[in-house]
Amino acid sequence: MKKVKLLSIVLFLISVGLYAQKAPLDKNVYDSWKSLSAAKISDDGQWISYDILPQQGDGWLYIYNVKTGKKDSVARGKNASFSPNSEYIAYLVIPEYLVTRQAKKKKLKEDKMPKNNLEIRLLENGHVYKAERVKSFSVSSEKSPWMAYLHEKKLTGKPDDNHDADSSATSNQNTKNKKEESKTKGTEFVIFNPVTDREYKYQDVTEYSVSEEGNTISFIQSIPDSSKLINSVVNIFDTGKETVNRVFEGKGNSEKVTIDKSGDKIGFLYSPDTAKVKVYDLYFSDKGKEAGKVVDMENRNMPRGWSVSVNGSLSFSDDGSRLFFGTAVKPEKEPEDTLIADEKYHVDIWSWSDDIIQPMQKKQLEREKKRTWLAVYHIKEGKMVQLGDSLVPDVRTVNKGQGDLALGSSDLKYIREFSWEGRINNDYYLVNISDGNKTLVLENCPVRAWLSPACNYIVYWDQKARAWMSLDVSDRTTRNLTSSLNVAFYNVLNDVPAEPSSYGIAGWLNDKRHILVYDRFDIWSLDLEGKEAPVNLTEGEGRKNDIIFRYVKLDPDEEYIPANKTMMVSAFNIDNKQSGFSSLPGVRAADPNELAMEKASFPGNPVKAKNADVLIWRKGSFENYPELYVSNSGFSGSKKISLTNPQQAEYNWGSAELVEWMSFDHQKLQGILYKPEDFDPSKKYPMIVYFYERSSDGLYNYVTPAPSASIINKTFAVSNGYLIFVPDITYVTGYPGQSCYNAVVSGTHALLERYSFIDKDRLGLDGQSWGGYQIAYLVTQTDLYKCAFSGAPVSDMISAYGGIRWGTGMSREFQYEKTQSRIGGTLWEKPMQYIENSPVYWVPKIHTPLLIMHNDADGAVPWYQGIEFIMALRRLNKPAWMLSYNDEDHNLVRRADRKDLSIRKMQFFDHYLKDAPMPFWMKNGITQLQKGKIDGYNLVDK
Repeated sequence: MKKVKLLSIVLFLISVGLYAQKAPLDKNVYDSWKSLSAAKISDDGQWISYDILPQQGDGWLYIYNVKTGKKDSVARGKNASFSPNSEYIAYLVIPEYLVTRQAKKKKLKEDKMPKNNLEIRLLENGHVYKAERVKSFSVSSEKSPWMAYLHEKKLTGKPDDNHDADSSATSNQNTKNKKEESKTKGTEFVIFNPVTDREYKYQDVTEYSVSEEGNTISFIQSIPDSSKLINSVVNIFDTGKETVNRVFEGKGNSEKVTIDKSGDKIGFLYSPDTAKVKVYDLYFSDKGKEAGKVVDMENRNMPRGWSVSVNGSLSFSDDGSRLFFGTAVKPEKEPEDTLIADEKYHVDIWSWSDDIIQPMQKKQLEREKKRTWLAVYHIKEGKMVQLGDSLVPDVRTVNKGQGDLALGSSDLKYIREFSWEGRINNDYYLVNISDGNKTLVLENCPVRAWLSPACNYIVYWDQKARAWMSLDVSDRTTRNLTSSLNVAFYNVLNDVPAEPSSYGIAGWLNDKRHILVYDRFDIWSLDLEGKEAPVNLTEGEGRKNDIIFRYVKLDPDEEYIPANKTMMVSAFNIDNKQSGFSSLPGVRAADPNELAMEKASFPGNPVKAKNADVLIWRKGSFENYPELYVSNSGFSGSKKISLTNPQQAEYNWGSAELVEWMSFDHQKLQGILYKPEDFDPSKKYPMIVYFYERSSDGLYNYVTPAPSASIINKTFAVSNGYLIFVPDITYVTGYPGQSCYNAVVSGTHALLERYSFIDKDRLGLDGQSWGGYQIAYLVTQTDLYKCAFSGAPVSDMISAYGGIRWGTGMSREFQYEKTQSRIGGTLWEKPMQYIENSPVYWVPKIHTPLLIMHNDADGAVPWYQGIEFIMALRRLNKPAWMLSYNDEDHNLVRRADRKDLSIRKMQFFDHYLKDAPMPFWMKNGITQLQKGKIDGYNLVDK
């Protein structure tokens, strides 16, 4: 017994020693910390590819053989695609990071910048085909091994300027060739079969399209002639016959070539105009016949003064009987500008009657200039029908464009209310695809509506009734589909002063009569005809066990949920935060069969091989990066195939645990407590409290060490000896600040009473945006925390209420009346709530040193909110600093700025919570004369 105890002590001491040897994370680890992305599986389930990319630098593409377990890698490989029959994999090879950086440093023009290369690897023998300077490539999704790729423009100029292997060859081109090359936008285009090594090249190609089955490849050539005009040629390549057929040729410009599913039909736009402003017509070709113009401005069904728009998308219905396109007012050349700059006035006229306020109009201006309205060309009848118009601008087709009806919507009557409602209601119309006639069926609907695939029902969420409704298209009968159920289908956790939303729709069944919807926990099948009672597919097991079940779409191309096939559902336990997957035996009530349930997170949806029972999925936790796994669809025989960050073992990491307590207003709340890996309960640790709203569901989320866009990096902080506490918050309308106090301060006190290892004299706060506001409020109410970081805080709800969200041009009124700020009324209805919840009015009560970040291009919270706050703090001699990153948004975008914030934030916390010396920038500030010359990181004073 004594030997066992002695052995335990020795092992404990060894483990402590190992932990002590691990280094804390530092700023130098950021660039090399990697992430896994773009995981794909071949149709036969035998091959898997994925990218592993560092935050800065060169990444790798990995190719894994499921059968042999062997793995190969490609330096800087990216955007891989498997051929339909798994004969090969194609991918881009991007330029080296340092080469691109050097080119940017030299400020090379875009055409002289390093470009991507293409590699195509035969999976059976490993042979690799290579192509340099490739702009794009496309592999068919079904059947054919044929593929296509388009080169970048050839390099011209001095070899020293090009920094590319083929520069010496192109530098010898004569002046005439250079001039001819500059006339066309096109480049060399290659159609290639890697299996048979057959290749065809075409010059001056501007765009191309590969059919779904790979039997047809269409491409447009833009060929300059001696008269300086452009000869536009549209071609169809038959991959079976290996022949090319020219279906159109004309002086002008062709664009938007598209192919139907069968590969027989193509559509494109053509304009004979040589001016910058062009009017386009719609052209169509079937079975390789000469393309003909089918829609132009003179078409009798084209709205007067409108034309086919180059800004619209072209698409065929699934059966190839219809070609959808966009129309708009005919583009006109802008009048010649005869004024000089000093002679022009610049004014925005704001009017009380504007439907959309001026800042929002500005943000939407480019979109509105390119707005199109949906139209359709019926191929058999040779008839154009206009579907959308200025009164019903949005039209959605169903059943892959094969439905006889479409659903149109219009928000024009309600758009003015958006400023204070925060949402736009719609009127919904049934649109007849055959003649374009519209019938109003739903008015003033606050949420989205869906037209069933069979076009016989409209389904929508009724916010007032808090129920799912169906509208019978034939007789306009409305049915409440969930009224007989004693279950809430609305968000029961909703704590904003607006009607709760639904839990959403899983999808339509393939019988086109039933729809699957969610309550908080379970999945239900609803009969649109109302003849069958609703069926709880998960038999209430979710509600009984506090597990949220949600349908998993294993096939990304799936349009309808198969009614008679086993389906997979995700599972998440709201109490202990475990997650996993279960299966259901088709659309009938059944106890979910558990496939996996672990103390882990499973980010993203699993993906199944199209023609094999092979599944790829990811699993991770706070301690373990979410790696890629392969198994069958039952999750048996699972195997981890990636290793993304092996260097993590060298660093002191951390752990995450769930904590619970009772708030000051008697609510049971949850939160997460993060501890260092080398945690010693006999020591005292400083603790930083970070929060937003509810975060505890992320207990098993991995936090990558990375420079901060705004909030503290939890992993970095715990690695460096901090505890991080993340409490959930619930809210009461009218009292957002007090609600935060009730949750956060009660949680902090609960942890202080429970754990002696928390240093009660070394507590900090951290938060951004809504979290930043709450921190600004908290420090007016308590001196519990020794310092606080407040990112982009609203300090004055009165001025903020009347302000603009500059990123979208939206009024901020809705946010206070209906959503996150939770005041629940206008400034005139609840003036005291606006004052009581505004930190700037209570600055004299603040005794906590503050570090504020508010950037001068913030598009969410106006910069002046931070300015109001720092000016008040400065006036009253409260210790405070404000970091204002130039031309930066709400959260930092530039990596250099993120790194800088990460350093300054940790220096701020280290000074107040670890007694570290004060850095120069905190002690003395940085003047405009010093800006850019010194960073002030150096520590100067205790």
